[in-house]
Amino acid sequence: MSEHLKLRTALDKPSRPLAGEFLTTVLVELTPSRRLKRLPLNLGLLLDVSESMGGEKLKVAADACRLVIERLAPGDLVSLVTFGSRAEVLLRAQPAGAETLRAAIAALSRLRAEGVTQLLRGLDAVMLEVRRHAGSQRTSFVVLLSDGYPTTTQGYVDDQPEPYLMRVDREMRDRGIGLTAFGLGDAANYDAAFLRRLADKGNGQFLYCSAADELGPLFEREFQRIARTVLGEVALTVRHLEGTLRRLWRVFPDKKLFDSTAVDDGVFEVPIGSLQDEQPQAFLLDIVTRARPEDGPGRRRMLEVTAQWQADGVPQTASAPVVLEWTADPRALAERNPEVVRLATECLDAWLEDQLEEAVRSGDRATQTSVLVRKKELTMRLGKAEATRVLEEMEEALARGESITPDALARSSQHTKPTQRLG
Repeated sequence: MSEHLKLRTALDKPSRPLAGEFLTTVLVELTPSRRLKRLPLNLGLLLDVSESMGGEKLKVAADACRLVIERLAPGDLVSLVTFGSRAEVLLRAQPAGAETLRAAIAALSRLRAEGVTQLLRGLDAVMLEVRRHAGSQRTSFVVLLSDGYPTTTQGYVDDQPEPYLMRVDREMRDRGIGLTAFGLGDAANYDAAFLRRLADKGNGQFLYCSAADELGPLFEREFQRIARTVLGEVALTVRHLEGTLRRLWRVFPDKKLFDSTAVDDGVFEVPIGSLQDEQPQAFLLDIVTRARPEDGPGRRRMLEVTAQWQADGVPQTASAPVVLEWTADPRALAERNPEVVRLATECLDAWLEDQLEEAVRSGDRATQTSVLVRKKELTMRLGKAEATRVLEEMEEALARGESITPDALARSSQHTKPTQRLG
């Protein structure tokens, strides 16, 4: 085992029948070793200063940025960018310290909320600052705070999310730059699903703050999580894949469905970003294998998984084979791993959340009703009482002839995304 990282695998079903196609779910868990050295932080703060951010929201957001800059450690870097009708770099990427804090406080005190929400310009500006110092020896992360829909230069809502998503995805894949997004205020005023997808592309978090006074504690918690990073630019590589990859999820500490992954001759690689001190990350691979009647019963390698990262500039790896038993024994075929089965159920719950959001966007009330029934059954089975109550509120709204509100959807998403600790 590597001195930096423990790699663990498990199967939902350790055996498969001799005939036919068969779906197997593989758990891959990565846990950093204890007492690894914290990586210096390369933090970009991206703050929405459009007209809708006026008043208490802008004050609270500026205070949160100031508090984070105060708490940066020696050796950390920080940049500060605002966006409204244009993007403005208030702090170029620079070392944390008293002089940087004074400059940040002065810049934040001059903020005014005005104009439209040119998020793409803001992303371009903050990524340019962060990427200049990105690398495996630093944790590079952007934290976005916004309360509105991204707009075009004319002020119309931009209904083309792909340029934003591609921008964040490219920086994560090429330079390991993560992104966390905070949605401020009533979710009716911004696209919570879009911000969550943006954070997913950056292997970060989406955090919903319905009231201004919720931002400070959530911002502090997320900063502490990012600041505990001990391994950066981690990637997973699968080789010798005997089967077809159907889906790839991150399932712990929260859930993310990865885009379709190209498999070339049984090999594919996925960047997963950074790992925090003593905080596992876990992934589920859904793989379909086909019958091999000429081989008969026996244990065979299904795939080999390798984690890759750098420590002190030196490439490191940890690998493990995944072996599947081919058998006709009914007792072996009936075996299940309850941990992996539960995590797969969590992923199904997240998939239903996406289906619910799509049904709400399209106005398909029949689909909303049927998805709510299935999703409530899962949340009750998983013991998620608060999530179940939110779903019941939605059912009651539909029964009264009302629509599911953006706030209810955002709260449901916040209950759906986290996963209970493994083990």
